[in-house]
Amino acid sequence: MSMVHTLNWYRRHHIEHPDLALWPRAAAVTRDDVTIAGESMTGMARAAGTPCTRVAESAARSWSAAAGERHCAVVVTTVEAVTVSPDGDGYDLWVDADLDGCEPLESTFRLIGRRSRAQEALFVARPCRRYGDLQCVLPVDVQAGDLLAFVIARPVALHDIRRRPLHPERLH
Repeated sequence: MSMVHTLNWYRRHHIEHPDLALWPRAAAVTRDDVTIAGESMTGMARAAGTPCTRVAESAARSWSAAAGERHCAVVVTTVEAVTVSPDGDGYDLWVDADLDGCEPLESTFRLIGRRSRAQEALFVARPCRRYGDLQCVLPVDVQAGDLLAFVIARPVALHDIRRRPLHPERLH
């Protein structure tokens, strides 16, 4: 299969039928937001700043439940920059959360706060010490200032995902 075919299939499947089994039980996913028990994650991020996190009960057949975790969390982060990857074939997505401080489920990354009809592309989410370990598919028009939401398998404290000024990949 070609990469374009795969991305188009993923886009149709992901937007029209997101895998809600990975999201908290009380989650609702729309084209431009995620709500947890009626609370907008876009609204939470705008009120509290980013990164921010919301803990909720795991869905019955989620990774969290399979790992024995009763709860999972949704993290909302702001895109700081989008750069061309070091090999020139793809994009790096820099966010304001320390991704080493949590366990993001790659397939749950979603653009929230605005709708996009742009083609999708593969991004490497950063900062993460192991380059390339965390990949996600997002609209190619993602830009600095956009909000992203994703699920983490185990709840974490906010101080674990806040970026530290001495992070080795810190943008200058």
